[in-house]
Amino acid sequence: MAKPDRKTFVDRSNQLIAYIRTNLANGTYRVGDYLPSEVAFAEQFDLSKNSVRAAMGKLVEEGLIRKVPRVGTQVAASGRQNALRLGLYPSLHADAKLNDLLASYRREHPEVRVETVTLPYSNPDSIRQLLAYGVVDVVLLNNLDYFYFRDNRLLSLFEPQAPQASAFPFLNKLFMERTEPNRAYLRPFVFSPVILCYNRDHFREAGAFEPDSSWTWSDLRQALKKLAGESRYGLFFHLSSHNRWPIFLLQNGVAFDREDGLPLPGRSNRLDAFRDVRELIHEDGLFPRMLSFSLHDVELLFKQEKVSAILTTYYRLNELADAGFPFDIAQLPRSEGGSGDTLLLCTGVGVNASSAQKKEAESLANFLLSEEAATTIRRGTFTLPANKRVADGIASELPNAPRRFDMYREMIPSFATYERLGLVPEEIETFGKCLGQYFAKLIDEEGLIHMFHTLIREGNTHTQG
Repeated sequence: MAKPDRKTFVDRSNQLIAYIRTNLANGTYRVGDYLPSEVAFAEQFDLSKNSVRAAMGKLVEEGLIRKVPRVGTQVAASGRQNALRLGLYPSLHADAKLNDLLASYRREHPEVRVETVTLPYSNPDSIRQLLAYGVVDVVLLNNLDYFYFRDNRLLSLFEPQAPQASAFPFLNKLFMERTEPNRAYLRPFVFSPVILCYNRDHFREAGAFEPDSSWTWSDLRQALKKLAGESRYGLFFHLSSHNRWPIFLLQNGVAFDREDGLPLPGRSNRLDAFRDVRELIHEDGLFPRMLSFSLHDVELLFKQEKVSAILTTYYRLNELADAGFPFDIAQLPRSEGGSGDTLLLCTGVGVNASSAQKKEAESLANFLLSEEAATTIRRGTFTLPANKRVADGIASELPNAPRRFDMYREMIPSFATYERLGLVPEEIETFGKCLGQYFAKLIDEEGLIHMFHTLIREGNTHTQG
């Protein structure tokens, strides 16, 4: 593997800081407690001791912790306990220039101290607890987690807002109450469709046409046969990711109905929408199926030129800004006999309705949605801000921008959301876990549904117990 670059170390340092702040906020680390050693944090976050020491130095400056010579690092009794707490997913530090945004906010509001609290991925109930117990004042929440709050009638945890006038209208609709079209509980911050990203040099060298909007998955498969070679595969994406596998159901119109409380594909729907994908990944040389990678290794393998094409997002394109070769993006191939729909991902800003610092919380939320903040994101990243004027009118200043960067504008009619699946967030997460065995050809479609239902029943039993 390539040596991690400076950006990677900065991201890990930010994660360490957010991790400590989160544990201070939720009471895991109490005043007077001693934190784990710098060596332990270095191992946990894959950092050097010097990097850990520098990160913790920032918390010392804020008065949250203090160094006790020859003893360790102790949680301090800070006189500034009324800090505004912003809950966010770790990736947003890099994807949305959060550190730069918060620095700008502090310059405008020096009287307000903002701490970041890490939100867990794929665990909306934990986020509910952070809101209910007042641990966070403002949250940056993705549309799948919002789906959980809406369907469990938990929207009262958020301060209602007017829809964001500067945002793309289709993004506002994601966070609006169906029965109250003029009320929003989150306002859109950043967004991305899932897209195809490919190495232009590989396509040119193989004599393959570059993808266009007419391509089907069969067309892509034929191109991949030309691209694959020694020490290089054609395509890669994280098979079980809930931001990837739903696409194949959405393109084939598959939706789940309820029978005896369990989700079943509708009678006219077919789960063999996955079959072509499974055959593709089992064809020699096309997909690195024998290795286990995390979601974030997809872009790393692409940068190392070990795969020629990936399924990714505008968020994840930020990892490719320093790639040493030209790459471009395209719409996802369409399903044979189906559609070319793709999955829309969006993160919104919400204010905790029970925040003790409501005025300051709304001030921070409004700043994050301002044209100034959107411009910082648009110029410094490949991430798309929800502000339509900025997204459409300002260019990124990062090097190596894809030629077709503005493609998202023409893709809007193809954007689809998780809701069309007819599954609740917990079921979406569970179904993704089952797909590992299906894609490994250990079970068929019938076995996939049986395994899915078994895990749902076990989960319900544990919940009741």
